[in-house]
Amino acid sequence: MMDFFMHYLKKIKLSIFFAIWMSLFFSSSIIAADNSLIIKTAEINKQFEAYFLNAEFELFFNDDLDEAIRKGIPINFIIEFELKKPRKYWFDEEVTKKTKEIVLSYHALSKQFILSESENRLVAFDNLTQAKNELKKIKNWRIFDKSQIDDTDKYSAYLQVKLDQTKLPKQLQVDITSNQEWQLASKQFQWIFINNK
Repeated sequence: MMDFFMHYLKKIKLSIFFAIWMSLFFSSSIIAADNSLIIKTAEINKQFEAYFLNAEFELFFNDDLDEAIRKGIPINFIIEFELKKPRKYWFDEEVTKKTKEIVLSYHALSKQFILSESENRLVAFDNLTQAKNELKKIKNWRIFDKSQIDDTDKYSAYLQVKLDQTKLPKQLQVDITSNQEWQLASKQFQWIFINNK
């Protein structure tokens, strides 16, 4: 009788553990679906003596982030690109490292959503959906010149996009420190750049 009771108790414990694990899994999946940033594609194209980056990424905001933008809080994104030359017996050599900032904000007087870049490019949109769709694309970003690379056939390229929390209002920075829904950053996207000499 005691053996049967112990066996039954173990089954209950396993059921409870499985139920807790499943609830944690699904809750984390919901958070990821609410707020996520995933780089889908990235490529480098040559134009005369310079090289330009084009990329696309998926970007989902939760309601809190949407509401913050509509209330006039600027949301800053940092795009980081790095090109490295592989070396056999040492760490890869850094060829170039570039950073670009894009700010998404709302202009109350014109009732438009503004995307501004660190290169002083500024575009206005009538609604937030249009602005976010444009934000998901990197177009013709000049990242290095021909003079910066040599005859190496293959280079390693890296790209990452993330929300810059340091540019948010101080009080909001404190409030979101432990809030996973504001931890908006892509994983580092890596690919091989073929040097077509």
